[in-house]
Amino acid sequence: MLLFRFAASLLPMLLLAACSPPGLSTSASSTQTPKRSYRVNPAPSQTYRIRMVIEGAPGPFLWKLALAQYDVINPECLRPPKDNPGGRSSPIPTQSIEVPLKQLSENEYEAVIHADHMLDEDYTGRGVCRWALVQFYVPMKATGAHEETRFIPSIPELGEPKISMLQTEVVYFNKNGYPRGMMEDFPDTGAPRHRFADWVRDEDLFTVTFIPTQEVQP
Repeated sequence: MLLFRFAASLLPMLLLAACSPPGLSTSASSTQTPKRSYRVNPAPSQTYRIRMVIEGAPGPFLWKLALAQYDVINPECLRPPKDNPGGRSSPIPTQSIEVPLKQLSENEYEAVIHADHMLDEDYTGRGVCRWALVQFYVPMKATGAHEETRFIPSIPELGEPKISMLQTEVVYFNKNGYPRGMMEDFPDTGAPRHRFADWVRDEDLFTVTFIPTQEVQP
């Protein structure tokens, strides 16, 4: 009889779970903090053209994705730990924006980016959060298959004054990772030439060169 009563008490709970829509938890979902939306600058004025040249690669890169990364650079505009659940600091807002990559020749491409793509706003009532362009990168694969190496050339630390100085960036990669290495979907970010061992020959490497130029505004 005791076992029967225990089973009967569980029945309403089982029915409730069975009737709940997929993915809906029985806990209060209203306690979750909604994701904040960040707005794009409707009138960007700091425009740069970046040319990308691939030299010495052992094969083609049929899959490429150009991305510009923007971060908030003044964390004092975010909520401090005492105002966040669990006492955690607010994460630094970041946005990676896909940029059209135009092919100019067999191994030469071009992208146009805006350093002021994101709109500076007061998101938390603690002052205006300022966005900055911090990186331009182009993940590439031989054909796009999952197991292939992801070569990720980039212009890191792209904020001011680096972007305005229009510095050329050369990234070296080992050909041995093409089209795939020992690990599936391995992310190879490359390195400057001096980071490779002395016994690595120039013919063992290929390069991706970024050449930024500033757009003239009308």
